[in-house]
Amino acid sequence: MITDVLLAPATPQQGGAGPLSLGLRLDNGAVSWADVFLPAGPARAAAAPALYALRERITAALGGQSPDGLGDLSQRVRAAIGGEGAAGAALAGAAQWAYLAALQAQPEVAGQLRREYGLPDGNTLPVVYAEISDYAATAERVDRLLALRPAAMGYRLTATGDLVAAAIGEKAEYLQRFVRELGRRADMLAPGEGYAPIVYLGLNGALGQLAGDPVRHIGKVLGHVVGLQDAAGARQLFLEEPFRLDETLAQAANLNRLKDFIRRTPNSLQRAEPTQVVAPCPPAADEAQVYADTGAVHGLVADASGDPHQLLGSLARARAAGLDAYWRLPAGATLRQIALVVFLAQVTSSPAILVSGDDSDVGPTLVTRLLAEAATE
Repeated sequence: MITDVLLAPATPQQGGAGPLSLGLRLDNGAVSWADVFLPAGPARAAAAPALYALRERITAALGGQSPDGLGDLSQRVRAAIGGEGAAGAALAGAAQWAYLAALQAQPEVAGQLRREYGLPDGNTLPVVYAEISDYAATAERVDRLLALRPAAMGYRLTATGDLVAAAIGEKAEYLQRFVRELGRRADMLAPGEGYAPIVYLGLNGALGQLAGDPVRHIGKVLGHVVGLQDAAGARQLFLEEPFRLDETLAQAANLNRLKDFIRRTPNSLQRAEPTQVVAPCPPAADEAQVYADTGAVHGLVADASGDPHQLLGSLARARAAGLDAYWRLPAGATLRQIALVVFLAQVTSSPAILVSGDDSDVGPTLVTRLLAEAATE
């Protein structure tokens, strides 16, 4: 039973710029904490004062209650908060993560969550996909990540609009060069080990930008993909969001076309491992169902900064259709967040966890350590 909802610090800090935690006190006296993630910059200072008033509403909704699962807790919190913008969304998410932290200490919690969301049973232990954003991808930082021997090395593009061609080349030639260099560095760092990490590209719609219209000019997108496959050599290639269309149904339909075209190219038929097409996991389960119904992608990637109840609901739709469910830890992920995502990845039988190395290699190192420990239990 939840007896109280806490915020730390207990009173607002001057300017509202400091870190903030939310805790759920249980009837046994234990407190489970979670991080409150607020928007950066001026929006953070504007949202912070509202948090303390909203805490009173959440306390009234949860005090003395034993929620019937994560979904029930989420509904109670959202009903109490109402439409309170960034502050409300931050507290709603933190309350769920704190509840998951409390559940994690209980026996059979993985099975409980699987039953709640209709997830299949399994004991899959994920592997680590380390990734780095284009603006942080120095040779030294890439080498530090490769030294951890992740199962995949990822590269996440952030350029948009007119900057895309300048960033990756008008024919994606700069991106192909990076992929080749990535393979060369892996070979150099692990000579004779047979270490051939998967190449994971978070494309942020870049190939569609180069094509102009990824629906009419799907052949141009396919040409860029074939070039990237050539650059990857024997390494398997993952493509996340090669283009972006406004409507989910249109995006899924065109991704399905691209996936089918990739599968049938002579280049693909010669590859030992098929190129995988994945998409960000939509927060709305109905949108995730579109990907599930169409088989548009091989998997969905849940960003751990999102709402855990919504993400689990969406991933459950994907898993029921045979799609893979991945989790992604962004730059700045906290130790609490990392530990819970490792747990949820096991609940959802995820093949891999993507971990950003933009700030340092601490996140990938910790996930690697936690998974190694879990493998020995």
